[in-house]
Amino acid sequence: MRRKLTARTRLDTLRKDAKRWLKSLRAGDPAARSRLDAAWPKAPAAPALRDLQHALAVEYGQPSWIALKAALDDLALDRKTHAERVDQLLRHGWDGDLSAARRILARYPQIATDSLFTAAACGDLGEVERRLAADPQAALRTGGPRAWTALAYVTYSRLDEVNALAIARRLLDAGADPNFAFDDGWGIPFKVLTGAVRLGEGARPSHAQATELVELLISAGADPFDIQTLYNVSIVGEPLVEPLYWYDLLWRHCEASGQLGRWRTDGEASLGHGFGLSTLDYLLGNAVGQDERVRAEWLLDRGADPNTHHAYAKQPLHAVAQLSGFLDLQGLLERRGARPVELTGAEAFQAACRRHDAPAVRALAAADPALLRHPAPLLAAAMFGDAESVGLLLELGADAHGLDDDGISPLHRAVQSGSPAAVDRLLDAGADPNLRDRKWRGTALSWAVALGRPQLFERLLPISRDVRALARLAAFERLEAVLKAEPALANQRLAEDDSPTPLYCLPDDEDAAAEVARRLIAHGADPTVRDANGRTPADAARARGLDEAAELMEGPRHAV
Repeated sequence: MRRKLTARTRLDTLRKDAKRWLKSLRAGDPAARSRLDAAWPKAPAAPALRDLQHALAVEYGQPSWIALKAALDDLALDRKTHAERVDQLLRHGWDGDLSAARRILARYPQIATDSLFTAAACGDLGEVERRLAADPQAALRTGGPRAWTALAYVTYSRLDEVNALAIARRLLDAGADPNFAFDDGWGIPFKVLTGAVRLGEGARPSHAQATELVELLISAGADPFDIQTLYNVSIVGEPLVEPLYWYDLLWRHCEASGQLGRWRTDGEASLGHGFGLSTLDYLLGNAVGQDERVRAEWLLDRGADPNTHHAYAKQPLHAVAQLSGFLDLQGLLERRGARPVELTGAEAFQAACRRHDAPAVRALAAADPALLRHPAPLLAAAMFGDAESVGLLLELGADAHGLDDDGISPLHRAVQSGSPAAVDRLLDAGADPNLRDRKWRGTALSWAVALGRPQLFERLLPISRDVRALARLAAFERLEAVLKAEPALANQRLAEDDSPTPLYCLPDDEDAAAEVARRLIAHGADPTVRDANGRTPADAARARGLDEAAELMEGPRHAV
């Protein structure tokens, strides 16, 4: 039976339809089986909910449940007002959803003609020219949800890869400000130029015409000394950006305009202002801390001080390189005039570990056994995934449970590094996989889940008692074993957590979520517990589209 999606079709209704269909099948209804065979002849003999969702999608002329949901997203756009669609499209360049903005433009291409701002964001050169011909002063005005100029919507938008440069040129010719900036909410100015390059936290991609846009903006008077762009570039490494590309480009323009001194001073306009650092010195600290030798050499060539300190570690860069085991950078700093920092105590011990100087490590530990009780060396080795140093320290008697100020253990740091070898050595030495750190209240397994370290799941799953992480992973056998041994863990609560009990930690797959909820409830999980926002686990599950799990938690009378 072929069905047709309409503006009134809702995803919740379709989910319930699939569940009713599944319930009829399990009750032996021949009509339900005939319907399934007609929609999907290759359906399994004992289908699960996901199979019925697929069959339902086919009935609606869609190749999959995912495609059906995408089609519903398009229909949801039809239910929005024109103003709401414009607002959503214009927001994508800062804190919105690019894929949603693209869907809006594809479904409503006429939205590009709504205003100069939408025309600029969507790359409609003809509409931009038409509006500027009628009102040249429009290029100077701000508007839209971010109160930006049209030029800012050009450089921050990622909807157009063809006309952005031509539109930017036309707006500048009409008087647009190439130095327009807005506050990000933290007192930091984000400029038109910043939008073209982006990168930074979240590693947002540069505009497809970024180089051409930056060159055009600077030729029109944009300040090439853009400290937010320099910061954004400094925290993103390869392969997202070639190490020196943006540094070189901005430096050349500053040189041409006689502004190189701004890179070398530590005044208010410096990127290192507040740390007592010039922009060059601040950037050098980031390069050293991230083992970026090519960038470090470039910065030193242009006057960065090899004896400066790291903005955040508050230590000389030579010390940072030693403590991190970045021997190439340590040598580079020394060749460029850094005064060697002689480390002592636990720091000298850590540096010896990181450079894999086993004789020195053994000698220092023999001379001062207390060094092995200091947590920093093992934490550093684990954070860098340095299995060799981890093994040596453990062999000498370092405490596998030495914690930092946030209660983070070496095992947590080894998981963060993604090194199976470092994790294995710590576990073999008795590291507790169920220890929760104090900052995020996570175990080794929950860190592996949050950081996307699937290569560590196999090692941690059989020994973890973290029912929250086991629930997220739908690790049914291990979850069952843990709950059978300790039923109280079904109601384990974490203070001040958005997901106070394991019932809030269901996997995304609907069938798996229902099975996890079923097992937790069977072992006494309380579905009436509410989170800080007053939501029950069923409310949270339903908000994620996990209706079957929600029905199980709301009571047996609702279960499929």
